[in-house]
This record gives sequence, structure tokens and C-alpha cells, in this order.
Amino acid sequence: MDAGLEGRPKSLTVLHLWLEHRAALQYDWLHAWGRPLDLKAMPLYAAWPMLQQILMDHSSHSYAALAGYAWIPDPADKYIHAYNQGMSKIRIRPPWQAKPMRADPAKPKRPHDERLRRRLKTRLGITE
Repeated sequence: MDAGLEGRPKSLTVLHLWLEHRAALQYDWLHAWGRPLDLKAMPLYAAWPMLQQILMDHSSHSYAALAGYAWIPDPADKYIHAYNQGMSKIRIRPPWQAKPMRADPAKPKRPHDERLRRRLKTRLGITE
């Protein structure tokens, strides 16, 4: 799953999901336990076994968030992928396990042509 959490106490997974993927965690928690997770009322040592039960379901939003799925697969998606794998000799990674496309923040975007930018601003009447 998430390579950044290996070697740490398992209960920190609860905190990671709480800080980074709170909507997915709350959605699964409500679905499994019938009420939202409140970390002020529930200690981590009690929340971790409950989260473990949620993570056993590989179609849960929390599992998908930790695994880095691009999107959450529907059962139909899984069936179609399994069927296609059975018919094909080539094994491919499911499309939901592909990393989501994100712009690299370290990479600068295209440089702006300031002369063209000034011309456009004057044409549009923008004064800044």
C-alpha cells in the first residue's frame, strides 16, 4: 500500500487517513460502523482494529486511498478486467491501479511571453 507508512506503528495509518483522506475514511466508517469517526472520543488503539476491518474490503474508499488508486473500481469494472485477463495472454495492471496524472510541481510550466501578455491585456482593457 502506501510506501511512506511502512515501519511505523499501524495506528498511525488512522492518522494518515484522517489528515490526508478524511472524506474516504469518514465514508467507510459511516458505512461500516453507522456513525462518523471522532478521534477526540475514540483513542487510536481502539480505532485501529476497526479500521483494519474496513481495509479488509479492497473495494473500500480507504483502501483505494492508501493503495493510490486513480479511481475506485466498481464490481463490474473488476469483473470485466478479470474476464479480459482470462481471455488474454498478456497480463496488464488494472486501470484503477494506475497512478493519477498530476502536474509535477517542480517542473516549471511554459514560460510566458510578456510582450504577448501585455498586448492581450491592452486589447481586453485589463489594467493591473
